[in-house]
Amino acid sequence: MREAAVAHFSRPFDVNVRHDHEENIWVAECDALGLVTEAATYEELIERVWEIAPELYEMNGLGSNPARIRLSFNQEQSYSDRIAL
Repeated sequence: MREAAVAHFSRPFDVNVRHDHEENIWVAECDALGLVTEAATYEELIERVWEIAPELYEMNGLGSNPARIRLSFNQEQSYSDRIAL
């Protein structure tokens, strides 16, 4: 009997996203990848994270196939700092 090929996906890396109201920038951090970056808009931030996360994934020895990386974006905000995306 032949075994079916099963794709194993790792747990996504948690990327914490917040808006810095004093600086008026978006900030993303992922401790597991050693990632910290910022951008003027939320959309630019997400694009920037996807640009650098695969490189950090390989550089930190977390895997050799960056095409398999998965990210979970978690937006942080307080009641007083709430904004609409």
